Amino acid sequence: MAIQLQRWFLVLAAGLLLSSGLARESHSSERPSADTLLHESLMGLADQEVIVSEVDIPPNTELPWHSHPGAEIFYVLSGTIVLMQRDQADIQSQEGEVRMIPRGVVHSGKTAEDGASLLIVRVHDAGQPERILAEQPRRASDASR
Repeated sequence: MAIQLQRWFLVLAAGLLLSSGLARESHSSERPSADTLLHESLMGLADQEVIVSEVDIPPNTELPWHSHPGAEIFYVLSGTIVLMQRDQADIQSQEGEVRMIPRGVVHSGKTAEDGASLLIVRVHDAGQPERILAEQPRRASDASR
């Protein structure tokens, strides 16, 4: 199932990149930027929608902690990003890698000096916000201070 999902995502990502000419270098800016490429209802699933975005995250940036009202799948177009999730080990993701974040999982991302450009596909409950901000979780290392 996971391999089929990854193949489906890669085919979708390649098609979007080729058809929209998005195969370019990451933007250089002070804030993350996002371009929504697709925001549509899913046929056969009346209460679901799909959102496809390209997100450029500048170097040395930590995103706010948040969750989504649905699953999020991201493909790293360029650079590296560390995926941080509550109560889980951090996962470094680099160009060409795909990650999935389940519905409702509070997470953040952090870039190093190269920043990152991501293609993100979200399958959400229709009409809900794309992201829900959350408080930064306390780390085990914070509790000992």
